[in-house]
Order: sequence, then C-alpha cells, then structure tokens
Amino acid sequence: METFRYCPSCGSKEITFDGMKKFHCRTCSFIYFHNTAAAAGVILEYGEQIVLIRRNREPAKGKLDLPGGFVDPDESAEEALRREVREELSIDLGALKYLGSYPNTYEYEGVTYKTCDLLFSSRIDTLPTVVDKTEIEELVLLHPSIVPDEHIAFESVRMGLRLFKKRMKLSCIFILALLGNLVYTLPSS
Repeated sequence: METFRYCPSCGSKEITFDGMKKFHCRTCSFIYFHNTAAAAGVILEYGEQIVLIRRNREPAKGKLDLPGGFVDPDESAEEALRREVREELSIDLGALKYLGSYPNTYEYEGVTYKTCDLLFSSRIDTLPTVVDKTEIEELVLLHPSIVPDEHIAFESVRMGLRLFKKRMKLSCIFILALLGNLVYTLPSS
C-alpha cells in the first residue's frame, strides 16, 4: 500500500508499511495505524421483495449494492445507517434488525480500505421516490431468491444476502411447521 510516500509528520521518505495496517517513519518514529473502517448497509424489505441500489460511482459503478455507507466519528452504526438512507433515498427507517458483520475491501481513489460492514434489515411500506443521483443510478426491486451474485458490488453484501435468504427460508419452514401443528385431523372411525 502506497498511501504515504512521505511521512505526514516530518516529510521524510523513510516511511514503511508492515503490509497489514501500520505505517512507521524511521526518521521521526511517527506511527499511523490504517485501521478497519466501519460501514453499515440495510436490506430494505418491501412486501416479498427487497430494494437494492445500482451504484452510480466507483468503486463497482453499475453493480448492485445495499443502501448505506461509512460510519462517521462518534456515530453508531444504526445512526450512520439512518443518516445514509435519509441522504440517499429521502426516507426514514423504522425498526432495524441486525443481520451480521462481514469483512470487505473497498478500493477508492488509490487507497485500499479494509472495512467491517454491519448489515441490517428493515421493512418499508412505500418505495422511495427521490434518490441521490450522484450515488444511485437506479433502484432495483427483486425477490431475494433471484438476486444474481455476480451483479453484487461487494463480497460482504453477497454474504449478508445469503444469510438473509437462509433466514427467510427457515422462517417459512417454521411457519409451515406451526401451521401443520394447528391442523386438526379427524380421528378415523
């Protein structure tokens, strides 16, 4: 990673990178840790379908993604998600259900960011009608079972969608099992 060619403290060219996250200046002993950034995304459930966005900027321009974004300093993942969705889709989210966290690599303007993406789900009653066109090319409404993996922008989102689909399937099986237990069978005479 060549994020720094010169030490941001003394200007020396004697800055090294440990290959993981630590930059160290041999001249002035400055140390910078390029730690994992937190991001949050949401699977918006609209009836039996989910709302995805088609990215309108790099990285992965034109690929499908979830609404969301990076967590700002002094902000919780939930606060960041609500802020990002308000900015991108002009809607306020109701209850959030935590789905899981997934590692991701986010290449932006020559810098590689390792992220921890926290994914949630939330039900919406109406589709967004106003979107931030600088971020979003279009909204895509699909049944979760037919979302094509190869069209998803990031591995973290693919993993989250797989878990979401698995939980959906388990919920259906559980409901069917409950219904099966509620059916009264007449005794044979």
